[in-house]
Amino acid sequence: MTTALARPSESMRVSLCMIVRNEEKSLPACLQSVSGLVDEIVVVDTGSTDQTRAVASAHGARVVEFAWCDSFAAARNESLRHATGDWIFWMDADDRLDSVNRERFRQLRANLPDANVAYLMACWCAVDAGVGAADVVHHIRLFRSHPEIRFEYRVHEQVLPSIARLGGSVQSSDVVIHHVGYQTAADSRRKHERNLRLLQLDLAEAPNNPFTLFNLGWTLQVLGRYREAIPYLRQGLALAPPHEPMVRKLCAVLVLCHEQLGEVAEALAVSRHARSLYPDDEELLFREGVLRMEAGDVVGAEECLWAILRLPARSQVCAGVDTALRGKTRHNLAVLYRSQGRLAEAEAQWRAALAEGPDFGPLWAELTALWVSQGRWDELLAAGQQLESDPQRWAEAAVVRSAILEGQGHVAEARRVLEAAIVREPRSLILRMAHSALLLREGRDWQAMVEAQRALLALQPNYTLAHQRLAALLQQRPAGVVPQTQVVSW
Repeated sequence: MTTALARPSESMRVSLCMIVRNEEKSLPACLQSVSGLVDEIVVVDTGSTDQTRAVASAHGARVVEFAWCDSFAAARNESLRHATGDWIFWMDADDRLDSVNRERFRQLRANLPDANVAYLMACWCAVDAGVGAADVVHHIRLFRSHPEIRFEYRVHEQVLPSIARLGGSVQSSDVVIHHVGYQTAADSRRKHERNLRLLQLDLAEAPNNPFTLFNLGWTLQVLGRYREAIPYLRQGLALAPPHEPMVRKLCAVLVLCHEQLGEVAEALAVSRHARSLYPDDEELLFREGVLRMEAGDVVGAEECLWAILRLPARSQVCAGVDTALRGKTRHNLAVLYRSQGRLAEAEAQWRAALAEGPDFGPLWAELTALWVSQGRWDELLAAGQQLESDPQRWAEAAVVRSAILEGQGHVAEARRVLEAAIVREPRSLILRMAHSALLLREGRDWQAMVEAQRALLALQPNYTLAHQRLAALLQQRPAGVVPQTQVVSW
């Protein structure tokens, strides 16, 4: 692509393009985070019933009303149609640039070439409450304004195909966008069900599109509809070129579906095929390591998990990457060592995981349980005092305090500590894990044990151990006890 007039980068204008609906609470922080970085703001409103349009206008945006037509691509393309800049930068209302990344964006903008180049930016989306985990997705967020560069697909919309058709190139950048939107489990499920409907419309228009097939399968997996997901994933795998970045993730999701259905042999077969294509993929190694643990293959599991820890930092990809994967890897290694009585090695892995990612809260539950079993009260007390001195670590502090009480024989009080903390933060995974483990050790309240596993699965639908424990508990239902009906929302 060439422009009518070559310009120095400092004179090139950048348009921020957004689509919104009922975002009056989120929009101000988003627009403030990019203040002074762009030359104009175009906000396409798709039917807000709150003060979104007024908020956008108050921040200097040009607001365009657009009737929703079941296509995120159409709405984004409407924003591009109204942009007057030489470059397009797009964000959602829940996106933010912090001070570090404002400066990175400023430097990137100062050196923009007069060429058809698009820039990838990492989008960090928090996914695991109480775990410190995030999914990192690399999006093309900055690209040239051109009438033939437009988004495609109704959902998970992509601009890369049109850039590629014009001979454009894609480069990495160091800009990180933080996606801070908080959704309840019910909101999240509604979002995925909406996406599923839009993906089905895309599939009806292009039945053999690997990208749509992949996203259909992934969405069904997230919704817990594993059996339905598998045919879409297998068809997508058969049609997609192996070099496409999404294929790695597709394979991992397919492995996970078979695993959740208890089809270990099928899951391992998919994993072996996928690793023949991508032998050093972290997520595939992790899934195979977990599978081998479940199958009792201690040696194979240990080899897979250690292979992850020996790998260099993963390069940028466009599909989701779990930032807590290495912490989860060390945790599984520790569990493996504990099962073999190798307690010192288990503790070393849990400590290493905490050193690498102190926000990976569930590790505290494991360490405290180990220290209780060994009567290491001084270390427990010291850890509790350290955690209680940090207001951000109150959940971990509650776990340690509960462990000390349980170890001293005050089980009922230990349970009350955790249950009070859960009332304060019902989406904390570390609290739910510690609570469910305590109930299982106590072994008295069958209904509470069942509800605790269901609560874990509401936060982590793919938590294999919780699935297994719940299935075992339901098989052991005491005579005369009628299970309470509980709808698990994801």
